[in-house]
Amino acid sequence: MQEVAAQYPGLSLTLFDLPEVISSAQTRLESLDLGARIALSRGSFRDDALPVGCDAISLVRVLYDHDDASVRALLAKVHAALPPDGRLIIAEPMAGGARPAPEGDVYFAFYTMAMGTGRARSPERIAEMCREAGFQDVKFPFAPRPYVASAVCCVKSA
Repeated sequence: MQEVAAQYPGLSLTLFDLPEVISSAQTRLESLDLGARIALSRGSFRDDALPVGCDAISLVRVLYDHDDASVRALLAKVHAALPPDGRLIIAEPMAGGARPAPEGDVYFAFYTMAMGTGRARSPERIAEMCREAGFQDVKFPFAPRPYVASAVCCVKSA
């Protein structure tokens, strides 16, 4: 988030995360003189509504840590929180789908197995779940190292 704040000084930002993460983030953001630029919101997407009033929501390395039911519930909450034409940006490790990428698919299969939850999904599968939640205009921006992270972007229908 600090990189986004540095690149776009006029942008209003909100960080929504678990209370213990927000406490650490607050200290770090204040040390970087960003405390006044980034609103902090404590909560869990499982139990709490997401903050409203944002034009875009990014989920960075979130979906692959959770099962399909949790991901569907989160995408529904994102859809509810965004205004018409609001954007969703998902960036995380993704499976290769029809063209498996051994370095990423195998690593994240072991990772999620060790964590006991979640799985890496292909960009196409994530796009399908986004469409089910009511998003449209799904795009797959170029990812220079897709085994580290890929992206899916979509828009809430007006």
